[in-house]
Amino acid sequence: MMLKFRGALGPMLVATLLTGTACATAAVSAQQTGTETVSSIGSSEMGPLMNAWLQALHQQQPSITRGTRWQHVSDAAAIGALMFELADVAPMTRPPLPAELAPYAHQFAGDMMKAPVLVRVALRDGKPVFLAFNKRPDSPLPPAVLEFVSFALSPEGQQIAARQPGFAPLPADDIAQERPKLDGYRATLDPALPRYVAGPPIKGEIRSIGSDGMKSLMERWMHDFHALQPGVRKGDRWEHLGTLNGFHALMAGETDLAPMGRELWPDEKASFTQLNTGREPFEIRVARGGFDTQQRTTAQAVFVNASNPIQRLTMQQLAAIFGHAPTITRWGQLGLTGEWADRPIKLDVPPLITPNAMSMQIMTLKGGAWSNSVHEASVAETAKAIAADTAAMGFGGFEDGGPGLKTVPVARDAGSQAVSGTHETASSGRYPLTRYMYIRLRRNPGEPLPAATKEFLRYVLSRQGQEPILYSGYYPLTAQEVKEELAKLR
Repeated sequence: MMLKFRGALGPMLVATLLTGTACATAAVSAQQTGTETVSSIGSSEMGPLMNAWLQALHQQQPSITRGTRWQHVSDAAAIGALMFELADVAPMTRPPLPAELAPYAHQFAGDMMKAPVLVRVALRDGKPVFLAFNKRPDSPLPPAVLEFVSFALSPEGQQIAARQPGFAPLPADDIAQERPKLDGYRATLDPALPRYVAGPPIKGEIRSIGSDGMKSLMERWMHDFHALQPGVRKGDRWEHLGTLNGFHALMAGETDLAPMGRELWPDEKASFTQLNTGREPFEIRVARGGFDTQQRTTAQAVFVNASNPIQRLTMQQLAAIFGHAPTITRWGQLGLTGEWADRPIKLDVPPLITPNAMSMQIMTLKGGAWSNSVHEASVAETAKAIAADTAAMGFGGFEDGGPGLKTVPVARDAGSQAVSGTHETASSGRYPLTRYMYIRLRRNPGEPLPAATKEFLRYVLSRQGQEPILYSGYYPLTAQEVKEELAKLR
């Protein structure tokens, strides 16, 4: 989409968009001073109301201040500013046009975000006006953005709207409908995560090809890292179209980093080893997969029929059920009695070539072969089959569950407590079937990493680098996990 502007608006908007490089500097400054900024680009008519809201919020919470970009020039500027993440919020006096939203499907193709969230915050001439912002499904908003939008919907914020010429407060019922749009699970950022402290200035370019689900994170990491190490820049290849793209770029030597949103599959590992004289890719965990993240890197659920009384399963039991030579084939072997004791376990699973199935194969079978008795079907058909058969068991992302299905708590071993899959247990890693996001690269044994690459990975594994993951749909690593990954960089 290309927007054309006439008169004074064009130069103003160009100047606004060109200030994008200030984002990292502002973020670093905020981290150093303890302040939190809110940036805004959008409607000129809402400019005075935005000013009044921020001024009143700042009086209550002095740590929240105006960001580098606070430009209220036109509704037409809003969506572009959000799409390129130049603004935290975008005030609009109208809903986005279809042509404005269409590019979101490309810009955030693998990022679980098809459109910005639109929240009604007041009335103008009897019609709603909006604050738009980017938010991944089930993810929290950054604290300053959450506080600003919440304040706009608060009684005080609505009183301020009522005092602005041409504006009126929202009815209470409308506000109640808008508030849930701000909800999202906020994981805990481990307080023991090390802060990144830049050493001597370094120079270099870093090429990156890989996961579309990690595109926004890679952009943010490089953006903020460049503010601290201005001599390090993106290389001639910086493309995030898919995990497979990253793997093949690594095989072809066309990238320094390959962000990959999943485990390395056995055939991929074998191919890489064959091409690289027995060596495996050098991999660094950079984030934990999410929970209920719509076919992205997500925790895995074990499903049974809703009437099944099973209360727990262990990782060893799952291997004995799904493995090539299963030793557990009846529900009685899992402790069920009565009519369940001799009932055969029927295995209904999604296609074994899907990432969910490959992940389960690696986590439960250690890459071993599946039982010959598994019945493959589409995700939807698998869910229907388990819901219709009391003897069935299967797996998939938690988002694949539905009526007639029950998720079973999983224990790491017979002596461990079984853990139910939730946002909290997935984000903390307590739930055993959680996954990781990776950056993979070539590294010959005994050879040091290039200085720019090593320093960039140190930043990703720092507190500053892990913090943006909170808002990505995924979860940050623990301090212990970061310690283990940093040790690999030596």
